[in-house]
Amino acid sequence: MEERATASVRVDGAPAEATLGGGQLRWRRAGGAAGERALSLEREVLGVETRGKEVVVRAFVVAAGAEGKGAGRRRRRDFVLEMAGGEGAAAAWGERMTRCLDSFGRPKRLFVFVNPFGGRKCAKKIYDAEIKPLFEAAGVSITVQETEYQGHARDVASSLDLAKYDGIVCVSGDGVLVEVVNGILQRTDWKEAIKMPIGVVPAGTGNGMAKSLLHAASETCSVSNAVFAIIRGHKQSLDVCTILQGEKKFFSVLLITWGLVADIDIESERYRWMGSARIDFYAVVRIMNLRKYCGSIQFVPAPGYEEYGEPIKQVENCMVESLEQNGKSHPSSYPGPSVEFQASEWRFVDGPFVAVWINNVPWAAEDIMAAPEAKFSDGYMDTVILRDCPKADLLALLMKMSDGSYIKSPFVTYLKVRAFKLSPGQLVENPKRGGIIDVDGEVIARGEGTYGKSQHQDVMAYGPHIQMTVHQALATVYCPKRIR
Repeated sequence: MEERATASVRVDGAPAEATLGGGQLRWRRAGGAAGERALSLEREVLGVETRGKEVVVRAFVVAAGAEGKGAGRRRRRDFVLEMAGGEGAAAAWGERMTRCLDSFGRPKRLFVFVNPFGGRKCAKKIYDAEIKPLFEAAGVSITVQETEYQGHARDVASSLDLAKYDGIVCVSGDGVLVEVVNGILQRTDWKEAIKMPIGVVPAGTGNGMAKSLLHAASETCSVSNAVFAIIRGHKQSLDVCTILQGEKKFFSVLLITWGLVADIDIESERYRWMGSARIDFYAVVRIMNLRKYCGSIQFVPAPGYEEYGEPIKQVENCMVESLEQNGKSHPSSYPGPSVEFQASEWRFVDGPFVAVWINNVPWAAEDIMAAPEAKFSDGYMDTVILRDCPKADLLALLMKMSDGSYIKSPFVTYLKVRAFKLSPGQLVENPKRGGIIDVDGEVIARGEGTYGKSQHQDVMAYGPHIQMTVHQALATVYCPKRIR
């Protein structure tokens, strides 16, 4: 560790005495403690620039006097230290601060996806106004790719020269993140590629992953906080769920849902002109015209949840299959986890169901805490099962989703599972109509008569069972600080 350095400087034209050491820059103006200021290089400084005899410290600091909703909000500010020792002293202090910032392992080169179609279609404007200036202030080299079609980020990630970058950033909702993970796991070098940290900046409709990461660190979910987390370079392991149906495979990092929640998420697309209000509006519509679905679920409960469901006497195959084991996966892509369970570990619940909701992280969207007990890398899926519920109670549950307290309802079953199988059935009220299976905001299977059935070719079929298993801590994401 370098010794503490002191120097006479002028800050905003006023004489001061500055000290640098222990990861902090301090200066005290004439007049005592009232004129003292300290900056943590790790927590508050984006970058440093030397201009002649001046050292410009580019900072991102908590706004003074912010209260209520503004509490903890940060703003950009440059502090200019004019060194009494001239250009040589400025160069020495600038180099020393830069070395300190470099020692934090911050990313220097980032590949950034910008989804101009997500949310309110403002991602490009958000990037230019809020994201790009912060990266520039931090001296980060940026390569930008605007996505042009659904699946574009997956296609790029599957062949991107990752050696050129320290991380990948998704300026979007959660959809681009999912595409990037799926693209990386299709690569021949997936074992190394999946170690690439991925950053998420909330610029879409749901923003569940960004909200989960920032909330876990007691940070407000905002574009600037998400970007600063990426700049600081802290990393968090993330579970990845492999979804299998025969030879078909998909990877999820956020949620899988069937029934009420999927119907609201996907069918409300017809009201996208309403903005975010479309979800609340259509939720009321669906509850007042409540659907129930036939079907069954099987799962291997996590320790402590063994009393849920009924035991399965016989299981077709005690081992949770992977495509690699079946010899049907491309030999060089990620095959999915190979996990073996005893027949006695499996449990089942039969329908009808109002909703089944499987979560990997706490927040499904910025205002929906779907799984308050979910952890980023515990190796479990947090599962919510709703089999029957009076409409009045269901409306009350809807009002409690913003803080996760809805799971305390006697109508809600909440448990952690290690593996899961969903066998979706038809509507109880209309046996000719099926449901929708929604993974991370995208439909992977639709039954007959569902919204968008005739316009889309889905990844999987509706009806045959769909299997989910978790690979603990497979992926890596940028986060504000290490999360337990």
